[in-house]
This record gives sequence, C-alpha cells and structure tokens, in this order.
Amino acid sequence: MSLSPMQEIFILLEDEKEVPLFRLDRWGRKTRGVLAKLKKLGWAEKIDPPAGADTEICYKITTKGEKEFDNVLKPLKVIGTWDGRWRLVIFNIPENKRDVRDRLRRALNKLGLGILQASVWISPNDIKNEIDEIGKRLKIEDSLKYFEVTRNKSIDKTIIEKSWNLPEITDLYRKFNLEFGQVMRIIDKTSKSNFSIKKLIYEYALILQKDPILPWEFREKDALRKISHENYMKLKKQIS
Repeated sequence: MSLSPMQEIFILLEDEKEVPLFRLDRWGRKTRGVLAKLKKLGWAEKIDPPAGADTEICYKITTKGEKEFDNVLKPLKVIGTWDGRWRLVIFNIPENKRDVRDRLRRALNKLGLGILQASVWISPNDIKNEIDEIGKRLKIEDSLKYFEVTRNKSIDKTIIEKSWNLPEITDLYRKFNLEFGQVMRIIDKTSKSNFSIKKLIYEYALILQKDPILPWEFREKDALRKISHENYMKLKKQIS
C-alpha cells in the first residue's frame, strides 16, 4: 500500500514531534500544500524562529494531531474475544442531503464497517458510542439506526464475504509482508529507522481498517493474516 505525501509527512511529524522545513522539502512541490492542510485540520503548527535567529522554520505535531494519529492506529488494539454479535447501522438520508450522506459513508468506512446492502452497514464491534457521536455531529440522529443481532455461525463467512472486498484486502496483506521483509533487511544492514518502521505500522493499521477490524477468531484462521500480525508485532518490538 502506497502512502500519500500527506500521510508520510504526518508520520514523520509524529515520530520526531518537530521537523525543520528543509527536511520536509523532500516531498517537493506537494510539501507546501500538505503542510497547509495539516495546519487547517489542526494536526500541525508552524514554529517561526525568533527574530534575528539563524535557525530554520519548523513544523510540529499538535495534541489534536497526536490524537488523530492514535485514531488511525486504533485497529491495532482491537484484538480480543468477540462477543458474538453483529452491529447493523441503517440510514435513510434523502438525495437533497447527498453531502451529508457522503460524509456519513466516509465516517462508517473509517470505522471499518462493511456494506451489507446500500444503506445497511455492518460491524462485529461495539461501536454504538461512535455511531451516536457521528449522528450528533452530522445532525442525523433521526435518520440513523443502530441494531445488535446475535451471530449465526453458519452465515458468518457469507456475511464477511458479502460485506468486504476480501481479494483486495488479501493483496494488501501480501504487499505488507513483502515490504516488511525489505524494511527488516535494511534494518539489519544499517541503523534502525523509526520513520520507516512507523510508516509500515501505519500501513498495517490502514489495512485493518479495510479488513475491517474483524475479531481475532476470524484473523487467526487465515495464515496470511496471522503472518501479517506476527510481522507487525516484530515491527512493534523494534520501536518499543
């Protein structure tokens, strides 16, 4: 999975906390636009040198940026025993509110939900608080319904295959494991780079968002997912 310049710059800021502007210029003309967007989102701030000082302009990650970074990595922590209940999110938003509907879909996708039907999304995780917050933020509480249903083991696999693009996800895992091998070979030959390791961990978290944060009992039965998780744990040890 290729990360965007914005994601890479965001990771570097999180890793080093404060970075001189000249080191961010490695992303070329895109750097200025990315920094402007990060500032607008409140994830980074510009640090001007004192008047007369012979020092470089720097950018640093903000507290809000740190929280957003943690949110991206949240899927890494959602591994445990599943309570055996599927969560359904059903919405009915009219065509004249397409912008709100698109924002809702992006929010649901970010939470790792799959699409069971056009306006019916599904997750194995307890996301009621997050759904309530989304409803309030978008002012669609009356159009957004949340249900919990007990699993039926005979159709669990069918639900997963219908709701998520498994072939695409499988391909992303393969690429992650290939990149893992490349990064580890570099680490063995040169000094350790937290930035390279964190980029790969960030990629793994994005894959889990697509996967989508499935309970471990589903992941551990799949050899590719199991290997990917083991490789993630090895990366985690490198920066702990």
